[in-house]
Amino acid sequence: PIMSNNGLEAGDLAALGGSLVINMGTTTPEIRSNHLKAIAAYNAVGGPVILDPVGAGATEQRREGVKALMAGGYFDLIKGNEGEIRTVSGAAGVKQHGVDSGASQLSQAERVELVRTLAAREHNVVLMTGSTDVLSDGERTFLISNGHEYLGEITGSGCTLGTTIASVLAIE
Repeated sequence: PIMSNNGLEAGDLAALGGSLVINMGTTTPEIRSNHLKAIAAYNAVGGPVILDPVGAGATEQRREGVKALMAGGYFDLIKGNEGEIRTVSGAAGVKQHGVDSGASQLSQAERVELVRTLAAREHNVVLMTGSTDVLSDGERTFLISNGHEYLGEITGSGCTLGTTIASVLAIE
């Protein structure tokens, strides 16, 4: 992992055959511009691109950033907690207090429907993390209940999951 924020080197990095993780953890207009360059470079070579919309519903700048990134290219996988996935889907009124998910606002059935619908709309895979993860490609949907309560206490566990998924996608 090179963790580059330099969009000018995205073409060279995309040619190496790895994955790209767009992590909105530290987002600015300049970084968003570089993210869009990187997405274009990886899309051009068919490299896997993962969106981790960290804290997407916390501020207007992050909500606008999500819209710009979604319009800027294709994501093979979108991974986030309930508030982040709701924001990516375009739901109104999502309020996050930061990067952590907080209490669920949706029932399990509503989470399943949201993930399935978003994956079908975007023609990709969506993973909503939580006490029970929901994973869908728009046709098949899986519930995964093997987490641990400590995961909610560790800042960065979602980011670690994103890079693990990116590693798998790079070789599969």
